[in-house]
Amino acid sequence: MDISAFEKNYLQLPSPIDELFDPLWKEQNIRLFFKRDDLIHPTVSGNKWRKLKEYIRIAQDNPKKGIISFGGAYSNHLYALAYVANLLQIPSIGIVRGEELTTKSNAYLSQMEAMGMELYFVDRGYYRKKEVPNQINSEDYWIIPEGGYSSHGIDGMKALVDEIQQGIQPDFLISAVGTGTTILGLAKYSKVNTLGVLCLNNEKEIEKHLHELQLELTKLYLAKDYLFGKYASRPPELMNFCEKFKQQHHIEIEPTYTGKMMYGVYDLLKKKYFPAGSTLVCIHTGGIK
Repeated sequence: MDISAFEKNYLQLPSPIDELFDPLWKEQNIRLFFKRDDLIHPTVSGNKWRKLKEYIRIAQDNPKKGIISFGGAYSNHLYALAYVANLLQIPSIGIVRGEELTTKSNAYLSQMEAMGMELYFVDRGYYRKKEVPNQINSEDYWIIPEGGYSSHGIDGMKALVDEIQQGIQPDFLISAVGTGTTILGLAKYSKVNTLGVLCLNNEKEIEKHLHELQLELTKLYLAKDYLFGKYASRPPELMNFCEKFKQQHHIEIEPTYTGKMMYGVYDLLKKKYFPAGSTLVCIHTGGIK
């Protein structure tokens, strides 16, 4: 099965775009749309497929033995890779942070093993090097960096931009920022104002990526006031916001990425950050499960 057949038979593409309504932005004559990439697929949802797609294409067009990538014990990225690789019959290896773990440590790991992914558990010091263990002949594999970050992952965002601009001409594209893959791809291919809401304290790392990739993105802005402490922390203020958002718009968002992004958007709208009459498109990057 090739990429086109996989997308046609398994994925909901293009993903829907919903317009959201609230007096907060209506009074500013702002329109706000929500790009529902969370609906692409229950497992390969959000930016996970966008980041994987080019790697899968490369792996099919230039066959090697398989694909290797990295992640933690609950990595949605590794889980999505295991699922796609299993369906497309591509051997996969996951390098997992935590030498104390086994394939029985949680449902994610046991299901990845059941889907055919070979798992290697390494200590945290070794994992930070992002190196493949010596017992694996990595020359036989395509290697995907942690979280799918790379120029190939960034290029996977072109289709996302094209889908949005088919029906909407936004003034701002807005996304949560983890590794930076999504926001860099949006900024590279959209040519409009692009706002990234940082979910990790990694502004310098994003700037480093810009330099490494030789990207000069003059319309890329990073909002760094919505970290809420440590990564994946769940303070009551943020959790209450996510629940209120779900009740108001009937869309579930999680507090690690999309929840922080939308909290930031609401706060910036209260501060009249966006010019009156602007059209905003916020990206739901998945991550509910």
